[in-house]
Parts: sequence; C-alpha cells; structure tokens
Amino acid sequence: MRGQWIGGFQASGWHGSITIDAESVGEKIGGSVSMFPGEGSEGTITVGRIVPFEPQPGPVDITVLANPIHPGTGLTVPWEELERVFPNMQFGRIIQAKVEWDQQKLTATWHSNIGASGKATLLTTDAGRPSELTPIVMDWETFKRHVAQVEPRRYVFRGQRKPWRLRSAFHRTGRCDLVRYTGEDMQALHRHLSAHTKHVFNRGISEENGAMLHLAQHHGFPTPLIDWSHSPFVAAYFAYHKIKNSEAANSDAEDRIRIHQFDRQQWMDDHRQISVTAPAAPHFSLLEFLPIENQRLIPQQAISGLTNVVDVEHYIAWAEGLAKKQYLTAIELPVASRETVMRELTLMGVTAGSLFPGLDGTCAELIERLFPS
Repeated sequence: MRGQWIGGFQASGWHGSITIDAESVGEKIGGSVSMFPGEGSEGTITVGRIVPFEPQPGPVDITVLANPIHPGTGLTVPWEELERVFPNMQFGRIIQAKVEWDQQKLTATWHSNIGASGKATLLTTDAGRPSELTPIVMDWETFKRHVAQVEPRRYVFRGQRKPWRLRSAFHRTGRCDLVRYTGEDMQALHRHLSAHTKHVFNRGISEENGAMLHLAQHHGFPTPLIDWSHSPFVAAYFAYHKIKNSEAANSDAEDRIRIHQFDRQQWMDDHRQISVTAPAAPHFSLLEFLPIENQRLIPQQAISGLTNVVDVEHYIAWAEGLAKKQYLTAIELPVASRETVMRELTLMGVTAGSLFPGLDGTCAELIERLFPS
C-alpha cells in the first residue's frame, strides 16, 4: 500500500477527488488521506491521519482520524467551527476503512462515527521506472543555436547528468506524506536552521516558508522542490559539472546528459500555481522565492517547481493529454562534449565561483581550472 494513490470518491452528502499518501512510520505503515469536494458538492477539504498499522500483503482494516480545513483560512479547525459555514452538514471524526490494492489500483470503503459511508477508487504509477520522454538529441553547437531562438523567459531549464524522471528530492527518498513533512519535518528544519541564520523565517508567510525550503534544498535537505533556471547555460553547467573529463573522454556515443525545457508561460497560463504542498490537490507549481540568506538564488537565475506529486513526469504528460499541448521537452547532449562545454561556459561567466558565491564555489572553480581530470 505504500506510495501515492490518486482518484475519486463518493460519500454520504458529497463527492470529489482523493489522495492517499502512505509511507513507512517506523516498522508500520501510516500516512495521510486528503479529500477535496468536487464541482457542485457541498463540503470542505478534509485531511485524515492514517493510524499506523502493521504491514500485510492483503486487504487491511485501517482507522483514519479526520480533520476539516476551514475554507476561509486554509487551517485545520475543530469540526464545531465549521457548523456556521455548513449548518446542514455533519462531519465524521473517526473513519473505519477497508482497503484493497494491487500494483496499480486501490479501492476503499468506509463508514464514520456518525454513520456516514463512502467508497473510492484510486490509481498509482511506478515513479521509479525510467523516463518515458523521447529526447531530442543535439550536439553543443546545435543546442546553442536552439536556445538562442527561444522566446526569452518563456521557458525554464533543468540540467541532469542522467535521463532521470522528474521527481523532487523529497519523493526520491521514498516518502510521500507531505502532511507529516509539513507538520513534523519542516518544524524540525525551522528550529535547527534558525540556529545558523541571521533571519528567523516566518513559516506563516508563504514567501518566507518557500525561501526557507529553497535554502535547505541548496544545502542538501530533501524538499518537495525541483530546481530550474531561466538560463539554459546554467542548466548545462549543472548537467555536466559532476562529470570528470576522463569519464567524458571514455564515454560511449550513447552516453548523454539531459536538459529539460519546460514551457513556463503556457503552464502558468493554463494551471493555477499553488504555494502550498499540503493540504492541496495534486499540482506542480512554478514559484520564485525571496533570496533570504541565499546568495545562490540570483546568479543561478533560479525558479522552483513545488509539487506534491510523486511522479511529476507522469503528471505533466497527463496534463499535456488533457490540454493537447506540449509543455515539457527533453534535450540530450553527448557526455563526450563535457570539456568543450565547460570551457565555453567559463568564457560566458557560468562557473562554480559565480553560481555558488563563497569559499565552496571559489574552490570548485579553481579545481576545475587547475586540476582538470
């Protein structure tokens, strides 16, 4: 049952979409359930905590402790506070559910402590499988001509030394419950980070919360962010910089780095950008954060993709199918071009020293210059 499951539900008095994020909690399985009212359905976003249970291969009976989200504030509130908003509706607090699943589909039926009942069907994807994007293969000269012709700031770029699927660092750890992450992990991060920053981040302000996450991401902490840049050359740097010249010289013709090109403008025109991960319906949102205590953000021309989706590549492909538009393109360049690319990027001023202000960047730039290998 571990993983992210997304689908729809029908329940007493309302219907809508539902997401289950199940992950390991010690030796048990726990997680969260998020329910979102559908069009024409009375109700409010509801988040439930799955009481951890022992792993087992077959159907399980689970308990979910449910809490409503106030539609005005977006905060978790006692059920009694919603009686003024929904005077004719009752809310169950404790849900007993029977869950069955296979590799692709999960079904759940339940009843609550007030006698309400419901059912849901959800699907999952294998986010660990290889990328299914068909890349456009270019050499370095062709790539430079290509990016010189694209509309400025319409597209954002992401460089990877391998053709991995698009996933956040948080989701690559095998976790998916962002309700738990927001309530527990970010609280711990905020407490420990505050010991080392002059600025104390206000988690109640969305822009500062995002800036804290972005700072942590740049220092290796797993977050639900995916790094992008407005510059294709910054993306090329990040695709090549961890490859050694000796590796590039011995690489095969089929060995290639990948640069994702994403139509930022069209995506933002077509999809509402959401600045929270939980509770929120599945989304991938492009956001620019304040560079608080983060000297890397501006020189990297950074823009972040915030997501609560385990498999972003699959999600974007699904959105492309609905809109009949292409948002995401994969471009691949030969690993063997590494020395040429890095030399030209240096002439452009795209170096470790410029992208990582401080001692780490300075030393990395000198290593590249004085100790090529």
